Formats: sequence, structure tokens, C-alpha cells
Amino acid sequence: MSKKLILLAIVAVLTVSNSFAQAKFEKGDKALNAGIGLGWDNYGYDLSPIPSFNASFEAGIVELPNVGVISAGGFGAFRFAPYSDGDGVYTYTIVAARGVFHFQFFDTGDFDLYAGIQSGIGYSNWNYDYDAWDYSDTYFVDDAFVGARWMKNDKFGFFAELGYGISYLKAGITLKF
Repeated sequence: MSKKLILLAIVAVLTVSNSFAQAKFEKGDKALNAGIGLGWDNYGYDLSPIPSFNASFEAGIVELPNVGVISAGGFGAFRFAPYSDGDGVYTYTIVAARGVFHFQFFDTGDFDLYAGIQSGIGYSNWNYDYDAWDYSDTYFVDDAFVGARWMKNDKFGFFAELGYGISYLKAGITLKF
């Protein structure tokens, strides 16, 4: 009996929390994504596959009625990848501006579907322990991506993005305010 009551309570809470979820991204909305990134081009080096850490912020700035919302914001990410043999480490940092289009011309249910671009500055550093040779570089970076958010309620949800920036797949949590 108590198992049925607990199950009923869980279903009720999930139903109520989902009924208040607002996946649609609107003008004036602000969202903060924080997560990890998986998959990347290691340039043929034997580097450990440690996930990147990333965060982005965006605010809805232009509404196109029955079509979508354009948002703008920023992106930051960091990757730390030691060599598998322990002889050095590679670090990579990105700071970029981003523009995102949130699709609203078809019903997406509980999901906010979007696509965007970002451009900024990347800094990489190769540090070798076995000799005095170190290398670092700063350069222009760009990225195109597609993504989705699944909002559990008006303030909290999950996101996933596919692109070619610091990692091929970025996923984590979204805080909307």
C-alpha cells in the first residue's frame, strides 16, 4: 500500500511540475546553461578524454511573431587534457559572443528548439614536462550549433547542443529567469 501511495505522489508531483513548464523562449527571457562537453578533435595527439566545462548566457531580444525569438549572449568554456603518458598537458579556453534563433513556427511541446552561431577568442596552451618547449596561441574561433532545452518547470531544465566548437556535444542544466 505504501509503495502505491509513494508512486502516486511521485506521479502527481511530476504532473504538476510539467504542467507549469514553459519551454517557449520569449523576448525578455534570460537563460543560463552550465554543463560539460564530450567529443572533440585532439589533433592526432594522445590526450586523455576529459570533458570540457562550459557555460552560456542569453537574453531574448527580438520577437518575430509566429516565427521565433532571437536572443544574444555569451559563451565560455575550458578544456584540460593531460597527455595519456603523463608528459604534458593541453588547455583550451574560449570566450565568445553568441546569437541564437528559437524556433516557434511549429509546436515543439516541452522543448525549446534552437540554432545559433558564436564567435570569439580561443586560447590554447601546450605544456610539455620532458623539455623546455611550450607553445601557446590566441586566435579567432567560431561555431555553429543546434540545440534543445527541456524545461521541467519555469525556472529549471536541461539542455543539449551539437556543434563543432570546444566539443561536439554539450549538455547540462538550464536556469531560466
